[in-house]
Amino acid sequence: MQKIRINKYLALCGLGSRRKVEELILSGKIFLNGNKVTDLSSTIDPDSDVVKMNNITLQPVETFSYLMVNKPVGYITSLSDEKGRSTVMDLLPDKYLREGVFPIGRLDKDTEGLLLFTNDGDFSRTLSHPSSHIQKKYSVQLDKTLDPQDIKKMQKGIFIHQLKIKTRPSKIKVVHKSGKLVHMTISEGKKRQIRYTFKKFGYNVEKLKRISYGPLELGGLHRGETRPLKKREIQALLDSLKK
Repeated sequence: MQKIRINKYLALCGLGSRRKVEELILSGKIFLNGNKVTDLSSTIDPDSDVVKMNNITLQPVETFSYLMVNKPVGYITSLSDEKGRSTVMDLLPDKYLREGVFPIGRLDKDTEGLLLFTNDGDFSRTLSHPSSHIQKKYSVQLDKTLDPQDIKKMQKGIFIHQLKIKTRPSKIKVVHKSGKLVHMTISEGKKRQIRYTFKKFGYNVEKLKRISYGPLELGGLHRGETRPLKKREIQALLDSLKK
């Protein structure tokens, strides 16, 4: 096989978009024959060179994997962490690490629940694109009863000063008589968006859990567990983008 650019090889290994793999290279996480690679113009011979990340040998993807993980609190959504903190990659069986899967989107360290993984770059880009507007439902535990008037205001979309954005319309449903437990459905996913939304109205989020992603439900998947998606679930995800 002819020599190819390192970024193209990493994409073939399923590590994501061109921008994503270039970030991995520039951050010094990729090793070629034991040496750190930070030059984007570097080339490799796939037949003889050994490329590694996190001490795992990277190989071009022959089959794609699609996974659901119930992420616990305390894990950051990253392929690795310079500070040695636990990442969502620590939750995966070695089989999937060898296949080069990576998270689709992210959940904050203090947020738990449904997180998807794949080694299919096109699939990840399709779901992550801002135009996808995939509905994501969260279970939100608040420190006090939610006022119905505040619900109406939040659902219309609000301006969040910390993020300098106006949120898209959302859906909020009270699911416990105390008024402190609600389900909130959003079609975007800005960093700490839900926490900032409630904070603006004087509420503190005590617990936040993503319970659905498009047509997919977390269901009975236990905290920290992983399961592959069924073919019909993958198709349902793609179909939901067309609606």
